[in-house]
Amino acid sequence: MKNGIIIIGSGHAGGIAAITLRQKKYPGPILIIGQEKFYPYQRPALSKGFLTNEIKENSLYLKSPEWYKKQNIDLILNNSVKSINCFNKVIHLSDKRQYRYDHLIIATGSILNKIQLSCNESNIHYLRTMEDSKNIRKDLITSKNIVVIGAGYIGLEIASSAIKKNVKVTVIEMEDRVMNRSISQDTSDFLKKKHENNGVNFLLNTAIIDITDYKKQKKITCNNRQVIYADSVILGVGVKPNIQLALDAGLNCKDGISVSEKGLTSDKYIYAAGDCTNHPNNIYKRRIRLESVHNAVEQGKLVALSITGNEKPYHQVPWFWSDQFNLKIQIAGLFETYDEIVTRGNKQDERFSLFYLKEKKVIAVEAINSSKDFLAGKHLINLGIKIDNKIIENKDIDLKKMYSKT
Repeated sequence: MKNGIIIIGSGHAGGIAAITLRQKKYPGPILIIGQEKFYPYQRPALSKGFLTNEIKENSLYLKSPEWYKKQNIDLILNNSVKSINCFNKVIHLSDKRQYRYDHLIIATGSILNKIQLSCNESNIHYLRTMEDSKNIRKDLITSKNIVVIGAGYIGLEIASSAIKKNVKVTVIEMEDRVMNRSISQDTSDFLKKKHENNGVNFLLNTAIIDITDYKKQKKITCNNRQVIYADSVILGVGVKPNIQLALDAGLNCKDGISVSEKGLTSDKYIYAAGDCTNHPNNIYKRRIRLESVHNAVEQGKLVALSITGNEKPYHQVPWFWSDQFNLKIQIAGLFETYDEIVTRGNKQDERFSLFYLKEKKVIAVEAINSSKDFLAGKHLINLGIKIDNKIIENKDIDLKKMYSKT
């Protein structure tokens, strides 16, 4: 292959970067290198609709294999990059092939935190890839009860999906509430109650000592001496940025690959996008690292625009979403520094929002089955305008009016 753009990572960020490059008429060669055997695909459904067989595999792919062929985008799948030589602008693959680049995009995402266990690997699952989701899906057919370790986004989504399959679910969490890092105490309590009403059992303030094999089951021993038996165990204990390649190449890294507002790393020929990056956010006036599809998509676009001369600073309100039972949970912004919370709607109706304010400005919103509030919250965060609490509380007032003339 002649020199062109090489994208390391066939996930959401890498796929979107390649698509955007062709949309912006980049004429040179594009090569995507991915560790999985699949073409770039969407991951959110892996713990939800795909897990319950409501969403089919073909609908997950960003583009068909024929599209990549038509667009002259080459892919090397089921392979990995072993090293990057920044001086010579060369990458080395694990199978000893090497390729030169004009520009490199690192979109390596994140890697799973794993726990050392005494049991064998059968019926022990982590969820990161489509293959992982397929394996869990098979177990949900044969298992009568499962244990989910970790009550974050993935853990609760899997619990919700398993309950739909009539599987008994126990969720074990070290913290004192669910989704501790992601949402407020109020929303956390609401979600826990929703899960419990649907049959999920929670063990909070509980850590795993070990998992061993017991007959055909797994024996989970907890720090409070409690012992639980399960047909399958699914672990969702977080991720960390996949930055080893960047570190070995000498790129600046701190809680992710450090990039500029245009997605450029400390090397002028190398860009990075997605979960693996740490980037400046001009709304919150600090650097952040995000694990979200929205960020992967927007940064994938960003680096493609930067390379093709359509540069624009990264200006995005972080947002996240989750489906659990009949609840659509949408979160915009970062709420760590709020000084008051304003509730809009009624929790009993399962249609409400919590607006986080700092000095009368909205800095985050958690919306449950309230997409209009979520969209309004995003706009208000972006604008940084002051708003009266009574306006937020009044469901008869369309919040769109608060920013449509701004």
